[in-house]
Amino acid sequence: MSECLCHQRGCIQLIIGPMFSGKTTELFRLATRHTLAGRSVAIIKYRHDIRYDSTQACTHDHRKMEAFLAENIEEIYETIKNYNVIGIDEGQFV
Repeated sequence: MSECLCHQRGCIQLIIGPMFSGKTTELFRLATRHTLAGRSVAIIKYRHDIRYDSTQACTHDHRKMEAFLAENIEEIYETIKNYNVIGIDEGQFV
């Protein structure tokens, strides 16, 4: 169950689960919903995660979404700071 209590200042939503449980798919679903609602969305991908694609975030079933590449958030902060929604794929690395 996903509940976001973020009507004023924002919130953090964690998508957790074991490998192959659909975490990136859920991230893409949420990003698409926010985009359809007129919000600007930035997806961040760990720079060294090149399993399926070296430049885009990618699910195990090869669905892709444009992403900013980073080793840590600081290096792209100026690029993403004005987005309404920021999604991080494989956040343990970034």
